[in-house]
Amino acid sequence: MRQHIQDDDRLYTFLLPVVKRAARRCFRRFHVSGWERVPKDGSVIFVTNHTCSLMDPLVMLRAEGRKVVFMARADMFRKPAVARILRWLRILPIYRIRDGVSAVKTNSETIAEAVGVLRDRCPLCLYPEGTHRPKHSLLPLGKGVCHIAFEAVREIGDKWPVYIVPAGIEYSDYFRFRPDMELQIGEPINVTEFVKKSLPSARAMNALRERIAEGMRPLFTWIPDDDDYDAIFELTKLSAAAQKETSSLDRRRDYNQSFIARLLARREAEPEAARQLFADALFFKKERERARVSVYSARIGRSDAKRSLVFRTLLALVLLPVWLACAVACLPVWFPAELLAAKAKDAAWRNTRRFGICFVLKPLLTVMVAIPAFFFLPWYIALFLTALFFLCLPLKATYDGAECLRRLLSDWRWLFHPRLRRLYDRLRSLLTE
Repeated sequence: MRQHIQDDDRLYTFLLPVVKRAARRCFRRFHVSGWERVPKDGSVIFVTNHTCSLMDPLVMLRAEGRKVVFMARADMFRKPAVARILRWLRILPIYRIRDGVSAVKTNSETIAEAVGVLRDRCPLCLYPEGTHRPKHSLLPLGKGVCHIAFEAVREIGDKWPVYIVPAGIEYSDYFRFRPDMELQIGEPINVTEFVKKSLPSARAMNALRERIAEGMRPLFTWIPDDDDYDAIFELTKLSAAAQKETSSLDRRRDYNQSFIARLLARREAEPEAARQLFADALFFKKERERARVSVYSARIGRSDAKRSLVFRTLLALVLLPVWLACAVACLPVWFPAELLAAKAKDAAWRNTRRFGICFVLKPLLTVMVAIPAFFFLPWYIALFLTALFFLCLPLKATYDGAECLRRLLSDWRWLFHPRLRRLYDRLRSLLTE
């Protein structure tokens, strides 16, 4: 049994690449940018936004080539059996103010252990918002990361620098399986230098928290968390969907940030006009969701888009038998994954549940396919089928095909919903005024 949470473990080391490959299969596109900014000459604390429960640690685990120790809210550790599993997964508990003042006092032991992780030059990853929330925004950051960083500087700052590295995670969809994902790494904050300029104090801690937040906001599509959040998000999605140059994840993020900045500037300069625009956006969102139309369907309307829709429909009819075959073959995994996801009270946990079911049941399904295949078929065909299921190709085809079918039906609903298109044209005219 390992003495420290960051110590090597044979089973963990064996399963780590398996989990990383499984995590990659959870996303259609997985893009990491700015990793060259991560310092190599000191201890690193990653801090990132927290939007999708345990999928966020899986993203960081997949991106980081080394082992990572995470920190999570302490209420997840209430049951002893769960606490042992989480610790084996290299997750440390940290208490929040809402857990009680007496509980927060026990964080000193966790902080000391976190400093030990950094002393061994093992990356530490925190989610300073303190809870996950599927929104393109940031809650006020907790003080835990500052406490750990200051204590690490006090103990090891004279040997090598201690860095806080801001990061931003962006999903194309929080609730559907296999979305696009982008992880962007920001400029590191040298806490050792920061402490030299400003001795640890309440004021220095608040300054560091603000600097971390300022470093995180440009790394994803950030929207102020105020009364206009939903309207701004709806307008941003509609505008980005209509732009051909936003097909790549980094360009989409850059476009979103620029568009949101223009909306906020308009709200400041023309509050009445912005209020009318936001009201229309919320009304359009309500009508769009009632009609079960995706924001991406707003691109349908031009003659070339209509021809593309007809072509995609014919292609879908041709490929439908293939998709049905994949769906039936993956039913032992797909059905329980969707059933468990549907029962999640917090929708942000849906993809985590899907990942767990697929990770556990996929090897069993592969064995179920391999045994009869090698028994009844030539070895090369059996090997081919086994490899397909081992690589999870039918399951990916099932989820991706279902998403394509959903968007195709949405496009047809949009085409035969003239009132919704008129509302959209009014929004566009307001945006261009």
